[in-house]
Amino acid sequence: MAQQAGRSSVELYTNLFFKGKTIEEPGYVTQILQNGFGVLIPSYGIEGVVYTTNKEDSEAMVAALEYVQESHTLVSPDQSSSIGLFQRVRVVLQVDDKPVSANVSSMRRKLLLRLTEPQIEGLSVSPEDLNKMRDAAAANNARKNQMSEEKIVEMVTKHPEQVETI
Repeated sequence: MAQQAGRSSVELYTNLFFKGKTIEEPGYVTQILQNGFGVLIPSYGIEGVVYTTNKEDSEAMVAALEYVQESHTLVSPDQSSSIGLFQRVRVVLQVDDKPVSANVSSMRRKLLLRLTEPQIEGLSVSPEDLNKMRDAAAANNARKNQMSEEKIVEMVTKHPEQVETI
C-alpha cells in the first residue's frame, strides 16, 4: 500500500509540474508494443508510451505504423520510416485534459506523450501544430495568472485587515 501511495504521489507531482505546459524533449525508445512504443525521457526521468492508435478513433491512426514481429520494430506501411529499440526520438509532453477513463475520477489526468521526430505521417505532431499547442498553453497560463492577480486585488481591497505587511 505504501508503494502505491509513493507512485501516486510521483504521478500527482509530475502532472502538477507539466500542467499547462507543452514541452518538447529528446527520448529513447525502450520498448516496442503492438500499439505503440515506450520512451524514456532522461532529462525528467520519465518513461511513458507513445500510442500509434487513437483510443477514441481507432481507425484514424491504424495505418501509421505496423508491428513487425521478426525485427521487433514498428514500420510505416510504405516502409519509409521505422521505430526500433534504443532509437533516439523527440516527443512532446503535456498533461491530457481529458479524464483517463469514465471509471476514474474526473480529477485524474494522464501525462500524454506525442511523437515529433521522426516525422511519420498520421502520427507525428507537425511543427505548426506544436507551435499552436505552445501558444494555447501560454494563453491559458496568462489567463490563469490574470485571474490570480484579480483575486489578490479583490482580497486586498475588500479585506485589508487580513493582509500582512512585508
